[in-house]
Amino acid sequence: MRRKISKKSPAPRPPVPVTEPEMVEKEIMPFVLRHEDEIITYIREKAIKETMKSLAPLLEKLEEAVKQHEAAPVPVASPPPPDAPVMNYEEQLKKLQEASTAKIKEKELKIMERMNKLNTRLGNIKP
Repeated sequence: MRRKISKKSPAPRPPVPVTEPEMVEKEIMPFVLRHEDEIITYIREKAIKETMKSLAPLLEKLEEAVKQHEAAPVPVASPPPPDAPVMNYEEQLKKLQEASTAKIKEKELKIMERMNKLNTRLGNIKP
C-alpha cells in the first residue's frame, strides 16, 4: 500500500513589527540629510550608467551610418550648359505662378465636369 506524502507547510513566521512613520523619520531622516549629496551623486551616476547602456547600440549604429555617409562619394552637380538661359528670381517666380495657375485651372475644369455629371444625374431622378 502506498502512502501519500503530504507536504508540510512552513512554520508560520512571527509577525513583523510595524514601525510607525514617526520612528522611521527619526531614524532615517538624519542619515539621509547627512549623506544627501552622496545619495544624489549615486542616483545620478546609476541613471547615467543605465542610460548609456541602453543608448550604446544606437550610438554604434549612428557611428556606423556616419562612417558610411562619409565614405560614400558625393555627387558633383554638373554646371548648366553654356547655352542655357539664366533666369533671375522674378522670371523663376513668374514661371512658377503660371504653372500653378495652369494646374488650378485644370482642377477647376475637372470639378466643373463632375458637377455637371452630378447635376445631370440629379436631374434624371424624378421625385
